[in-house]
Amino acid sequence: MTQPAQILVVDDEQNIRLTLSALLSRAGHAVTVAASGEEAVAIFDRQRFDLMLVDLQMPGINGLQVVEAMRQRLIDAVVIVLTGHGSLETAIEGIHYGIFDYMLKTSEPAQILDRVTAGLNDRQRRQRQSALLNAIGAAAQELTGTTPPDEDAALPLMPSLPASSAPAPNAPQAINERQIQIGQLQLDTWHQTAVLGSRSLNLTPTEFRLLLCLAEHVGQMLSYTQLVRCAQGYEANDMEAGELIKPHIHHLRQKIEPDPGAPRYLLNVRGKGYILQIEG
Repeated sequence: MTQPAQILVVDDEQNIRLTLSALLSRAGHAVTVAASGEEAVAIFDRQRFDLMLVDLQMPGINGLQVVEAMRQRLIDAVVIVLTGHGSLETAIEGIHYGIFDYMLKTSEPAQILDRVTAGLNDRQRRQRQSALLNAIGAAAQELTGTTPPDEDAALPLMPSLPASSAPAPNAPQAINERQIQIGQLQLDTWHQTAVLGSRSLNLTPTEFRLLLCLAEHVGQMLSYTQLVRCAQGYEANDMEAGELIKPHIHHLRQKIEPDPGAPRYLLNVRGKGYILQIEG
């Protein structure tokens, strides 16, 4: 029998704690609640969790400080941040802590359960992937008597193609209902994995959704607001959307581009948005 997921709910509003606790318990999860950031940090020293729902704005230790304290204790929990405001300004900080998603407190119960399920599934996928890599590494070491290569080492990119003066991307091609391919880029929407040439790209869930949005509109400029709406499900003004999207694009370029300082795949339309260009 599958063990229930251990979930921590951190919020200084009692009605939010009670509502989320009841909702998640009915869904079969084991729920612990904390009424403050300080209480949550104390709980970390005696209990581990699979997922945490945490209020962004709390007196004393705020939501991001709670996440930082959890990461310092090496607790590998999925984090969903709850906010009562539509502004995305503080969401930028969360990128550094690997936050899975941001949600408004006014979100429908079904939406919350959907994101919780998605977060837990993503965690299980990462754990299975890690276990498989460890098993392969151990087997390789046993067979060869040598230390396996660093799993984080980047494989060489495919040979560079001549740069064109204007975007000339390939049209997306559906391999099957779960996979699309554009030139050297292949996306698996079911497993949320991406491969460029011979390289498997280690993307966060947000980075994958952002890349998928661009891939579905390859060769077309998507504005900052369109990218936020597509990848994050938010409505934001141009300034807020730009501030949220730019750090994700920066991280994507570090993982995709041969030279992130001179990108040839993720192209910027200054002050407006981005275009994905993938060469065949």
